[in-house]
Amino acid sequence: MKWVPCADNLFAVAIHNWHGNVKYGLSLDVGDCVEIIEECGQWYRGKKPKKVGIFPKSYVHIKDISKSDPIVSECTQVLREWADIWKGLYVERETYKFTTLRKVMLSLLESRRELLSAMLTQDQTLELQHNVISKIDWGNR
Repeated sequence: MKWVPCADNLFAVAIHNWHGNVKYGLSLDVGDCVEIIEECGQWYRGKKPKKVGIFPKSYVHIKDISKSDPIVSECTQVLREWADIWKGLYVERETYKFTTLRKVMLSLLESRRELLSAMLTQDQTLELQHNVISKIDWGNR
């Protein structure tokens, strides 16, 4: 069989843990987001931030990002970027910055969860989106 390129911007979310214990395997934890690059039979080749490898198709669920709210997508991306910064603050023993960033990240996670729940009125959604944007702006200073 031959590896076939997938459509651009094809993303999947891991629904099972997988150790990646095969040659070129990409380990997955439940909830990991993976960009799909190619497919071959019952396998995908994809990448997580900084890692590329293969994994079984049955371990992921394809996510249609065209329906995704751009604020939620931005929030997700920012949280990934900030996670590296947060770890660095821990290593450098920057306690105040570490604690402050942790609080903002937890608040963003909660806001993201609420936006994804689709249980808010239109006014509540707009207010929450503005709140998320202001927190992201604060963190990027």
